[in-house]
Amino acid sequence: MATLFNQGTLLFTPAGGSQTSVVTNTTSTDLTVSYGLQVLHGAYPETFGNGDTILYTVVLRNIGSGTLVLPTVTVDLGGSALSYVPGSAAAFLYDGTALSPYPFTVSGGSVVFSFSEPLPAGASVLLFYQATVNESAGETVISTATGVAYEGVATGPAVSDSDTATITRMPISIVKSAPDSAEVGDSISYLFTITNNTGESVALDQLTDQLPAQFTLTGVTLTVGGSVIPLAEGTDYTLTAAGLLTVDPTTSLALGAGETVVLAVNGVVTA
Repeated sequence: MATLFNQGTLLFTPAGGSQTSVVTNTTSTDLTVSYGLQVLHGAYPETFGNGDTILYTVVLRNIGSGTLVLPTVTVDLGGSALSYVPGSAAAFLYDGTALSPYPFTVSGGSVVFSFSEPLPAGASVLLFYQATVNESAGETVISTATGVAYEGVATGPAVSDSDTATITRMPISIVKSAPDSAEVGDSISYLFTITNNTGESVALDQLTDQLPAQFTLTGVTLTVGGSVIPLAEGTDYTLTAAGLLTVDPTTSLALGAGETVVLAVNGVVTA
């Protein structure tokens, strides 16, 4: 441990005398180095259905005044609820002014990210990776990220911190899809893929969709268990003059646990 020594000298001239000096006492200040590590863990989005891909983030921050070496981050993948997406990870060092790539390796079942470069005082590592939600996941998935690094040298004392990121099962997931391109006169379909992510039956009551002015509706179908069911205009769905489609089947559709249906809104592109 370094020490700062300091001593002062005072010059003075007494009345009728000559200039002389006096030396002060010597002060000493021990220079200390503090070490600290902070971990912040996040998930985007914070809701999920089976098979969804979640973007996870980990911030590993050196909150001390000394350099940390051999930092690692271990994520437990929510127990067995998540599967790491190989090749999805990226890491960057932020030194307070700019981002730069930060080399790492990935290993293990509960994924371990190992960094060979030191983590300077005040700097942060920004780590990104993706994981898919397994069918065995419960209503909530809690992922824990734990960071460990060593004070100054590889044989120094370890410092650590951890944080959690929680995602919650969304009871119903709905994804709308459409062709990437179409020409006037083409027949296209807007597809609504609806999945029941719960463990019980759910009644689908109503769906609304504001259709584009350049789209002429020709029909609506529902695909359940591979069977395509045409819906009847006026009873199962209505369309206003302003193009607002309301699908409201006369018989409420029961969507079983884990079941998926596809609602197709079919039409023609007009000028």
